[in-house]
Amino acid sequence: MVRPPVNHYPHRMNSTLAAAAPDFDFQPLAIPRAAAAGVEVFCVTFDFTAMLDHHAFAVLSDTERAKAARYLRHEDAVRHAATRVALRELLAERTGIAPAVLRFEQDAAGRPRLAGSADPAHQAAHAWPDFNVSHSGQHALIALAARRKVGVDIEVARRDKNWQALTPAVFAPRDEAAVAALPDERRVAAFYDIWTAKEALLKALGVGIGEGMTWFSVLHDDDDGDAREPRVALDDPRARSGAALLQLDAVWLQVPAGYAGCVAWSRATETPRA
Repeated sequence: MVRPPVNHYPHRMNSTLAAAAPDFDFQPLAIPRAAAAGVEVFCVTFDFTAMLDHHAFAVLSDTERAKAARYLRHEDAVRHAATRVALRELLAERTGIAPAVLRFEQDAAGRPRLAGSADPAHQAAHAWPDFNVSHSGQHALIALAARRKVGVDIEVARRDKNWQALTPAVFAPRDEAAVAALPDERRVAAFYDIWTAKEALLKALGVGIGEGMTWFSVLHDDDDGDAREPRVALDDPRARSGAALLQLDAVWLQVPAGYAGCVAWSRATETPRA
């Protein structure tokens, strides 16, 4: 896929995050199509030498620290903890509330969101952004938007994975035809593009993969593998969330080599939570 360029300037923050580990890398991605809709995406690179008792992780809640501690692998614990720290820092910049003070809740669909402020006057002066996160391998993506619902996904594009075995659960007929028309060497990348696009769209929709992935497509058989944006179409017009899905936009992302990523957002603007 042809991707928009990455913004290689690190994100500067008034945060403990920068002091957490000198190798911790945190960059905004330059995505003009998303930026025009007020959607921001940040790419986090993990430092797996970081210890969870570092003071940078002090902003995490007891629940977040407990979850990190339950992971058996240190890398998994760092992925969770560092992503939550980065998310808290970004939300703090946009709400004016200290990272450690931010509280989270779930909406009616089970999507995480910021809980309301205890100070109504403060909350009235700040729009509570929607957000979504995804992590895989050494990287995470964080998407934010004040007036849209957002979803994001990143995956390590493993060439040793038996991706063909997963296609019955991922591909709609149009996706299958589009991938079959590609040269063999481009099919693995196309699989991960389809996977990340569908994950991002379903997360923005608020339904996750519980409704399955095969009821809509993101590639058409005339795509040559160089598209920047998924071409969303319903393969099952009876799908419960079909109409809502068609009200979303999405863009594939230029992420580090060996990864695939996508961000999706609602086309209609919403009244900011305040």
